[in-house]
Amino acid sequence: MKSEKDIEEKINLTLNSLEGLGKAEASPFFYSKLEARMQDELTSSIGRFAFIGNLRMSVAVLGLILILNFASLFLLSSSSQDTFEGESDISLVSQDYFSGSDDYDYLNSY
Repeated sequence: MKSEKDIEEKINLTLNSLEGLGKAEASPFFYSKLEARMQDELTSSIGRFAFIGNLRMSVAVLGLILILNFASLFLLSSSSQDTFEGESDISLVSQDYFSGSDDYDYLNSY
């Protein structure tokens, strides 16, 4: 075990090492540099999509997109009913590609 004298000597050395410490000082332009850096961070976040942060603008853009979607849906559904009065597209495709007859005789002509 260490003697009390050794322990007390180490305590005194530790306490004496704190005597030389002084107040930490910043460089002369530290605060102006810090303010400039903080201002740069603020201005860089306000960029191309800054209007999204505005709630009124976001709601207006969303409303416009919804109106355009419903208008295009309405116009497409009304135009598709007017174009074909006969057969539907699915039946035309099925006649072209899935006919009931096997017309493979054209290969035998070679």
